[in-house]
Amino acid sequence: MGKVVFITLAIAALSALLGERAINLRKRTLASRELVQNHLPNCRLLKDLVNGSEDITILDDGVALISTGLKYPGLPTSDAPGKIFFLDLQDPDLNTKELPISGNLDLESFNPHGISVYIDPTDDTIYLFVVNHPQHKSQVELFTFDEEDVSLVHVKTIKHELLHSVNDIVAVGVESFYATNDHYFSHKLLKAFVEPILAQPWCDVVFYSPEEVRVASRGYYFANGINISPDERHIYVVDLFDHKVHVMERKHDSSLVSVKTVDVGSLCDNVDVEFESGDLWLGCHPNGWKAFMMDPEDPPGAEVIRIQNIHSDQPVVTQVYMDDGHVIMGSSAAAAYGGKLLIGTAFHKALYCDLAFVTPLTRWSLLRRLKSFVSNMGKVVYISLVIAAISVLLGERILNLRKRALASRELVNKHLPNCVTLKNLDFGSEDITVLGDGRAFISTGLKYPGMPPTEGTGKIFSLDVQDARMKPVELRMPRNFDLESFNPHGISAYIDPLDDAVYLLVVNHPEHKSQVELFRFLEDDLSLLHVKTIKHELLHNVNDIVAVGVDSFYATNDHYFSHEILKNVVEPILAQPWTNVVYYSPGEVKVVSEGYYLANGINVSPDKRHIYVADLIDHNVHVLERKDDNSLAPVKAVAVGSLCDNIEVDPETGDLWLGCHPNAWKLIVFDPKDPPGSEVIRVQNIHSDEPVVTQVYMDDGHVIIGSSVATVYGGKLLIGSVFHKALCCDLE
Repeated sequence: MGKVVFITLAIAALSALLGERAINLRKRTLASRELVQNHLPNCRLLKDLVNGSEDITILDDGVALISTGLKYPGLPTSDAPGKIFFLDLQDPDLNTKELPISGNLDLESFNPHGISVYIDPTDDTIYLFVVNHPQHKSQVELFTFDEEDVSLVHVKTIKHELLHSVNDIVAVGVESFYATNDHYFSHKLLKAFVEPILAQPWCDVVFYSPEEVRVASRGYYFANGINISPDERHIYVVDLFDHKVHVMERKHDSSLVSVKTVDVGSLCDNVDVEFESGDLWLGCHPNGWKAFMMDPEDPPGAEVIRIQNIHSDQPVVTQVYMDDGHVIMGSSAAAAYGGKLLIGTAFHKALYCDLAFVTPLTRWSLLRRLKSFVSNMGKVVYISLVIAAISVLLGERILNLRKRALASRELVNKHLPNCVTLKNLDFGSEDITVLGDGRAFISTGLKYPGMPPTEGTGKIFSLDVQDARMKPVELRMPRNFDLESFNPHGISAYIDPLDDAVYLLVVNHPEHKSQVELFRFLEDDLSLLHVKTIKHELLHNVNDIVAVGVDSFYATNDHYFSHEILKNVVEPILAQPWTNVVYYSPGEVKVVSEGYYLANGINVSPDKRHIYVADLIDHNVHVLERKDDNSLAPVKAVAVGSLCDNIEVDPETGDLWLGCHPNAWKLIVFDPKDPPGSEVIRVQNIHSDEPVVTQVYMDDGHVIIGSSVATVYGGKLLIGSVFHKALCCDLE
């Protein structure tokens, strides 16, 4: 029944969270906004563009290139393949023409999205970059545009793992560009339902060139349109869900640095830049909720916004056009040329209007107070369907969690001789580190969400492994240190080569926050002198730490979220590689490695050249090479077949000793009659082609529960646990 209760509680918690998130989604999509017409003179619909005109780019001579036929999840689509159209804005008849495409491109699956033009300054060749989604994948097609034949020649297809959910693109070279990823996930359900509901800033901008591909900027809720300033010094990125345009400065290495954001008050899609004035033109969705619901009797509208003087202290944001959806739906692009305005849409038609005699109506004068969330039953049905879909997904995710937690694994005892339980350590011994002289430091009393609570406050114990009595002694702490909230987790010792002073770095979670305490060990009176507390926004969920200087270290973050429900329910269920490793020094703090499912134990090789990271959920130990700038480069991953927690390294042999959870599902449901067991794994020759992974100890939970660390000294093995006891055994 414990497992059934857990699943029921998880579904209830997610349902409550979902309701709050749905309200947030309605707010972000401006669901209560009323659409007030603001039309332009002499507007007419362009011929042949009946399946959308998602993106538009205009050359200096007035030639417009238009992508059409986008099939995007959640939006109305046609069965016809995508196409690229040509329009000469100086032609009074405004006849559009489909561009024939030659070359090695599958036209049947052609699904064009964002587009961008680059003119090679060496020979004036016109290159067209097109985001393409064949079978809803993401790639970029490179064409040359033949003005004489009015056709496109396919040059190549560009694919890369970082270009996983591309929306728009801006070319900065013959085959180099910046591109926006509008989603973090690849799974359809996660992209279409979970991501909009959670609404987290997980999207990014990628720089691509044949020589280098990297994330140039991140932290967007929905990175959409992208373009470049006329002087090519700045990149503009539209965050659709955050209602902002981000201004980014281009550096010499093509990285992007944030300069400012400009509020636009609408869900803006693509951005076009007027070459002469530098003005930004944005095709926007004034009420994105209507686009989600897609009721033909209450259609999504269209809006065009113009930003003037964007680099000044007071940019001017103006609403140029607004329609309630009865003329044009789902505007996605707007581009101006010669007093005319082209408005494109994601799935509907395309409109052409005069800009002359426009009396600008500012966007802000049209804002209305948000109405109540209570609305028509159609919205309730939508939310109900979302809840049902996520419930189905939740079932699949729980099965995946059980698999990753090795829920079906049977625990077969494999004991060592002469094992004794260490005294005084009744509330866990989460991490242990041993100095070269046999002095061990032990953290105890960890209060960790989801684990059985421990009594009293956290403490640090010392143990002389060479003393036959094997009696841990509590280290005295200074009076000016807050002992009541002390909640120690991972620990690491560092001996200063200048004076042989011993420093102890301790991960601390007062009120379940994360910080690092720096102590100096005073051996004469067995006490710790508190030196300082280290806090930083990147150290937000620290699990373990390895010191590489008096106050410099590497640390693992074991969660991505800070919200307790998201951390402890949603994150384990989704099981995504979102956690990371951070390097800290007084002069620099940075993420040096990421992509872990649950970054846990961390340690350093005896020669200080490599860092080892245990990914608990992925059952791997990652080997990383330290660089001169303290960044980390992946070398290999070694499968250990268990959910391993902390790592200790034998300074003489270089062997890794791991305290592991052989069946972590038993930790999650925690039934005292069927307790979680303990396992110790040793990894030898980890840098060879064939590392040796050996199970040294296993217990079914009746001797020691929830082993989290294992370390050796002088033929003895110390085994610590998260919340239970500590064991000392002879090594055979």
